[in-house]
Amino acid sequence: MYKKIFVGIILISLVFLVCPAFATEFCTITTATTGGSYYPAGVAITQLWNEQLGKKLDIKFSAQSSAGSVENADILRKKEAEIALMQNNVVLWSYFGTHMFKDKPNKNFRLLQPFVPNAYHFVVANDINSLLDIKGKRFVVGRAGSGSATASQAVLEALGISYDEFKPEYLGQGEGLDAVRNGVVDGILALGGYPVPAIADVMAAPKRSYKILNLTDIERKIINKVENWILPTEIPANTYLNQPEPIKTLQHVALFIVTEEMPEEVAYELAKTSWEKMDWLRKASAIFNRMKIENVDEDFINYPVPLHKGAEKYYKEIGIIK
Repeated sequence: MYKKIFVGIILISLVFLVCPAFATEFCTITTATTGGSYYPAGVAITQLWNEQLGKKLDIKFSAQSSAGSVENADILRKKEAEIALMQNNVVLWSYFGTHMFKDKPNKNFRLLQPFVPNAYHFVVANDINSLLDIKGKRFVVGRAGSGSATASQAVLEALGISYDEFKPEYLGQGEGLDAVRNGVVDGILALGGYPVPAIADVMAAPKRSYKILNLTDIERKIINKVENWILPTEIPANTYLNQPEPIKTLQHVALFIVTEEMPEEVAYELAKTSWEKMDWLRKASAIFNRMKIENVDEDFINYPVPLHKGAEKYYKEIGIIK
């Protein structure tokens, strides 16, 4: 009997020694608040990666919400996630250790692929006809630690609007849009690859005391001159219900960022699967309609933040990099 117990203990010990070598790895992509476009995009792409690569790589992929780009840089640096969605200015500031990352460069950040341009949706009360009209109003500038907060600050300061001249509300995108809908605040800068689901929801209301603001050409020119990472763009007519005309606004680029430590095979498979199964992603979310292989252009390839070697291998394979 004792011999059987001894043999059993040995076998159990062997199982615990061997199993870690075959244990499933976990890979998390950190996104943004649930009311924006990053989070549903992260959920969709992790579903694709699990379906196509889960067994092949023995990895379980998942998406998590966060405050947004600034927090994501810290999450990636702390190795609390393996992939992050970040807007381009935050990527650069974090990589070089400037602005809120002063003297804390994250030189191990690497590019995986571009996401989509993030359009600026200024959802404001009907009596606001210019960004200058927010003076004295309650305006949602984004949650602290978010890309929305950095974008709001950049836009308003470029126009000479001080935070002392209005009441800034530091809410997440979903909360902020609800506050606009309920008349609690007078406006919000909401970011995302259009159509943003939460914005589509508030714009579908039959009776609204708010609208998506058209910026003037002068406003857009001034902002772009001060912050050259923010570019003029238009949201096409009928992107949202009750939006019969194009909307003149701004945008910046969003990027999928990993770290140098990610195995080359994993980065290669992630990039390959994302691009080659883009039809799947577009059926999962209309956001991906604007994620195009053409965006892997010279500017992306020569970005100050290096490509991950696995992604570089794939882009060479399909002839984008010679």
